[in-house]
This record gives sequence, structure tokens and C-alpha cells, in this order.
Amino acid sequence: MELQIGGVSAISLTKTYGTPLYVYDKQIILKKIQELKEAFPYARICYALKANSNIYLLKLIAQQGLGADCSNKIELELAEYAGFNLKESIFTAVNPSDEDLVKALQTGAMMNLDDLSIFYRLQKFGLPKKISFRINPGFGAGKFPGIVVGGKDVKFGMSEERAKQAYCAAKEAGIQEFGIHMMTGSCVLEESYFEELLKSIQSIAENFSQELNIHFEHINLGGGLGVPYEPEEVPLNLKRLGERIQKIYNTKSILMLEPGRYVVAESGMLLTTVNTIKNNFIGVDAGMTNLIRPALYGAYHSIVLANDLQAPKTESLMIVGPVCESTDCFAKDRPMPKIKEGNILAIQVAGAYSFAMSSQYNGRLRPSEVLLDNGLHKLIRKRETIIDLIQYEQL
Repeated sequence: MELQIGGVSAISLTKTYGTPLYVYDKQIILKKIQELKEAFPYARICYALKANSNIYLLKLIAQQGLGADCSNKIELELAEYAGFNLKESIFTAVNPSDEDLVKALQTGAMMNLDDLSIFYRLQKFGLPKKISFRINPGFGAGKFPGIVVGGKDVKFGMSEERAKQAYCAAKEAGIQEFGIHMMTGSCVLEESYFEELLKSIQSIAENFSQELNIHFEHINLGGGLGVPYEPEEVPLNLKRLGERIQKIYNTKSILMLEPGRYVVAESGMLLTTVNTIKNNFIGVDAGMTNLIRPALYGAYHSIVLANDLQAPKTESLMIVGPVCESTDCFAKDRPMPKIKEGNILAIQVAGAYSFAMSSQYNGRLRPSEVLLDNGLHKLIRKRETIIDLIQYEQL
């Protein structure tokens, strides 16, 4: 039985568009957004553009009424172009440039600053109506060390004491509306983590409110909602998590969430053709330039033989790409069916932090992207050509 994606044969898609090929199922994206809305009807939800910024997908997500979570000037411009309401959105940057700060001021997005020093720099260009600061509570979580963004020796956020100084400075500058932000991890599947995070930020917000006589218009838990990548992982019970969060949410402030991965990850696959078989090495035409997560984090992605989903797993194989790096490997000693040259493999759960992190290293051109919708398919990004590779160089 061939793999079907959004009601379309994966094999037929590769014949139409070639490989490597990213494909996304529109209905899964809509389903994930609806799950978020139903689980957190009391929250303002902003999609994190960094997960996947294809403009067609951004327009689709904006149409569902979500805000945007942007980390720089370009993402703000993309969100603007896609139709997000930036006044219901948030700007969070770790090392923003002056241009980033000016653009955020112009859009009216909630400015969430990573350090007091950034606030002082912001004052050269103006002051927003309201402002938020990012707290590092001293703990973090995440599937890999590289995506833990809270705790010791991370570049994100500031200490509680430093944040208190920032709110004092903002109040003295005349700002009267405030938010507070705390995101410490990514791809988290433990419900208790989000409860711990909420209790921590609520406690800090309450202390600041009393000590500094300020009111928080919103409390932002950031993103971090995980999805299962590995077979034994259990997905979040989002409805139950929403109920648990609501039960301990003891403030009238608006709760904000910034999911990215949760919205798009499970909608996407990377289809790739087997070019070479050398002993137990299966060489495919996709590489770490198309999907860097396995090389970067040792991330696991399920890989299936799209030509025959029912073929028994009788081999232990290395799935590798064409890039001149030993780390260009999607799977090591992975149980797989017997594979032949010309077969199509589907690398799953590849809708987030996949194309978005792609590169042109080793002369590898970035692939096409296709959106599927109940049996229909639409090209939403053309495959790059050599002209795309050299057009900005001085010849």
C-alpha cells in the first residue's frame, strides 16, 4: 500500500514535483489550530513564525484569527504581508538590531524585551504604549539541550532582579501598561512542566505588582507545546492541559501562548528518492541542508517506505544524504524494509523547523513545497535553481 498524504499518493506527488519535496496537509494545520482554540478558549494564541514561515501557510494561519510571534524585522514584515493583526501579536528578540526595534514600534506589536539594556536603546527611537520583559526563572525543559531556553548559561531572558529594574525603568519612562513573559523550553510533552512555569510566572508577576504598583495586562507562557516524534512518545492531552492551566490561573490578566511546532510539525513530510545503496548505507537525495534537525540535535524523525507501507522491517539501515559531512545522516541502524534504488522515503513530522532551517551549503538548492487539501495539491514554493544561488553575487 502506497503512502497517502492529504488524499494524494506520495509517489504521484514526487512524479509531478520531483524530490526532495516538502508536503503539508492543510487539514492537519486547521485541526491543530482548532485543538488549541478549544483547549485554551481563554487565551490569546500567537503563531511562532520561526517554525515555518512559508507565506502561503502564514496566510492560512492568519485567516484562523491567530496573532503572530515574531523575532525580528523580517518576521514582522512577513506577518504584516500575510495579514496577521500585529496589534494582537508579539515581538520577542534576543539580540534585536535598531532596525528590529523601530519596525516593532511602527507595527504596534507587543514588545517583549530580553534585557534592560535593550529598553534603554529602544528609548532612542520612542516608547511603546505597553511593554513586556522576558524572565529566566532558573529552570528549563526540552527534548534536547539545544532547545532548552531557560536556566543556567542560556542567552534568553533575565533574572528576576534584573527584570524588576527593567519594569522600574519602564514605569519611570511613563509606560503604564505591562506584560510579562517566560519561555524556558521547546517540544515539551509533560503537562506538569507548563503548570510549574505558570506558577512561577504568576508568583513573580504578583510580587512585581505589589512592589512596583503595576498591573500586568497579559501573562505570556511562550511556546513549548511538544509533538511526538518517536514511536514511544505520548502526545499531549491538550484539552486536559488547558483545564489544568485554567484551574491554577488566578489572575484577570490575559494569558498568551506562542505555539509554533504544535501548529505545523505533524502536517509536514519530506519526500526523498533513494539514489544509492552501499552495504547498509541508503543514500537519498535529501540532505542535512534540507532537514538539519538530525544532524544538529540528533533528532529522531520516523522514516517510512512510501512505496509500500506494509513491507516488513527486515533490515538495519543508515539513511544518509549527499552532503559532504559525516553528520549528514537521517537515521542510524534504523529498522527498515528492504529498499531499492528509486524508492521514495517519507521523513515524517517535518512541518516545523525543517524547511525553515534549510541552507544552500554544498551547492544544495532548496526544494519545492506543496500544500495538500482533501485530494487537491498546490505548489506553494518553487524549487530553487542555479540562478537563485548566484543572482545576488557580483559577476
